[in-house]
Amino acid sequence: MRVTQVAWQAILQCLTVGQNGQVTPSSSSRSDSFPNVPLVDHFGRSHRFHDDFIAPGNAVIINSMYTTCRGSCPATSAKLVELRRKLWPVFEKQLTILSFTLEPQIDTPKVLKQYAELYGVSKPSDRLCSWLFLTGTQQDIERLRHGLIFYDLNPKVDSDPTQHASLLFYGNSTTDKWAAMPSELPTQALIESIRRIAGLNFEQRYGITPDTSRKAIAQASN
Repeated sequence: MRVTQVAWQAILQCLTVGQNGQVTPSSSSRSDSFPNVPLVDHFGRSHRFHDDFIAPGNAVIINSMYTTCRGSCPATSAKLVELRRKLWPVFEKQLTILSFTLEPQIDTPKVLKQYAELYGVSKPSDRLCSWLFLTGTQQDIERLRHGLIFYDLNPKVDSDPTQHASLLFYGNSTTDKWAAMPSELPTQALIESIRRIAGLNFEQRYGITPDTSRKAIAQASN
């Protein structure tokens, strides 16, 4: 499950890099192109992807996974645990993490709930950002996967779930800015990129968090 060259080519077909590394849509509205497929979360609740998650005023981090994965999925989920904890003071409830399965025939809501509990997501709501594990029909998952550019241009690679790229895709429809980065990047690098791209206002993009404040004080005292 590596970030292959063709996977990046697929992403770059829909995204262009602007000034300061900021990713902007190549069409008039990238957000409007996301499919509104029906999905079910690990609590058994029904959703429409676009209506419920790409609404103005909400930022998202999206990744693909499956519960029987023995490659990069556990590490990516662990990274999301860390990102969720560190981004909550910045976004509070304006950030949602969405992990959709690549094996919906196996990953039922019950199976996803058991998996989610391994990463501390056992209640529909707590003080942290919402994190939902999503499943649906095979057809709808394929529509979602292709709509979000979570596919490989090589059909042989694309048909093998074990070869899926360990990407985090993030942004918001309010500013219509989106970017993708490998989950293997250092946590702080991901945090900074997520804030710049997915942040809904100046404070979320550039404001001082408790962590950065402590670092600034420590540096000033040296």
